[in-house]
Amino acid sequence: MWTTNIRCRRGKETYRRIMESYTPDTEIIVFPEEDSKLNYYGLLYLDERLVRELKKDAIIVTSSPGVMKSASLFTQKVKDIIMVSKAEMDDLLCLYGVIDTPSPFIVVSLDSPEGRHADRLLDVKELTVEHLVAIGVYFIIPFRPILRRFDYDGDDPAVLDILKEA
Repeated sequence: MWTTNIRCRRGKETYRRIMESYTPDTEIIVFPEEDSKLNYYGLLYLDERLVRELKKDAIIVTSSPGVMKSASLFTQKVKDIIMVSKAEMDDLLCLYGVIDTPSPFIVVSLDSPEGRHADRLLDVKELTVEHLVAIGVYFIIPFRPILRRFDYDGDDPAVLDILKEA
């Protein structure tokens, strides 16, 4: 309990740093994992989420270099990308798990914050990571798959890892 309290306090400091760039027209999207498939679909459906929620732009918070380096290939609506350490991300998710009011940010994950176990739904009734991100995380209903090709001539392994899902 004591450790959780300290982690949540540190998470509050990270949260304050994030909120410096926030406006009501901005959506805050948190990418806490290194899962390339999950991050690919989180980036792919980001613009659709913004349109449906009437948001002008987004702030991405991540500890993944792949997300940071490839976000501009998916969208031009990212106002800021805030890189945090893995420890800061864990602290932020700790805070997210204890706040009572609706959070101003969306977490692109199947099992974070603690207690979310959407990964158990994979392959049930043919559900995929794409479905779980678009419908379960972003609430894009009705769901229509986005088919998109990417022109990337670079050789950055972090970007190539995410784009391999295309």
